[in-house]
Amino acid sequence: MALILEIKGVSKRFGGFKALDDVTLHVARGDIMGLLGPNGAGKSTLIKISLGLMRRDSGIVLLRGLDPFSDPDARKGVGVIFERPMLPESLTIEDFLRRAARIYGSSDSDVRGVLKQLGLESHAWKTFGELSAGLKQRAAIAHALLSNPEFIMADEPTSNLDPVERLKLLRLIEELNRDHGITFLVSSHIIHEVSRISSTLVVLNRGRVIARGSPQDLVMKAPIARVRSQNPEGLASILRGEGYDVAVEGLNVMIRLKSYSDNAALLETLSRASRAGVTVLGVDIIGAGLEELLRGEAA
Repeated sequence: MALILEIKGVSKRFGGFKALDDVTLHVARGDIMGLLGPNGAGKSTLIKISLGLMRRDSGIVLLRGLDPFSDPDARKGVGVIFERPMLPESLTIEDFLRRAARIYGSSDSDVRGVLKQLGLESHAWKTFGELSAGLKQRAAIAHALLSNPEFIMADEPTSNLDPVERLKLLRLIEELNRDHGITFLVSSHIIHEVSRISSTLVVLNRGRVIARGSPQDLVMKAPIARVRSQNPEGLASILRGEGYDVAVEGLNVMIRLKSYSDNAALLETLSRASRAGVTVLGVDIIGAGLEELLRGEAA
């Protein structure tokens, strides 16, 4: 398996605070890796160290086979998308991209190509101050693509977007990976979004890797049953009496299961509850959320 990023035993402290603690992971060429964790888990610190923008205290980092902190060539062919792109408010998209193209040695036709590819042609003469958050992120991706990258690191790229723009951006990342072979590392705290497009997931918490694997392995290993009822508190009381870990959310009762093999026993319990007069309107089995992974229930 060809690797584009290798991180081995990396640690980083800020005074007495340990931001990263013996982190080891790798990103294979052609993959989309989802880097998950709550705010403060160490995701942004890890990305900065992976790019050579911050010194690590210990461990090994190889980006394209080179140490990015000591060898700038490691960052050739590597693009970056930050959570809040720092873009010049007074420049138009096209002017900004043309200036960037001169730095990267790209042509005007390359600029026109990324504008078309990102659906920005009709916005090319707008200044960044006029753009929505979604269009700014598209412009940031267009900027990254001008360097003809083989690898893009995206730090919380959907965090400031509305639900529609989030979905559009994730689809774009998936298309760039599928159609152009670009490898991605995408950090997020929203597991259901990133798991849709990722081939591999790594979960960070308090600077440590607490889980890793495919979305199927992690998200679906600790399923949750969502049961809708006209009497959710009554149903929750019955389920707690049977030893289930439950929480009530509106008309939904959320039940944490150990595995999918618990489904049959749960359905039997729900059947008894129904015979006792508690109306069950529907049952869905969904994957684990970030909270369950942090608890180690899907590790």
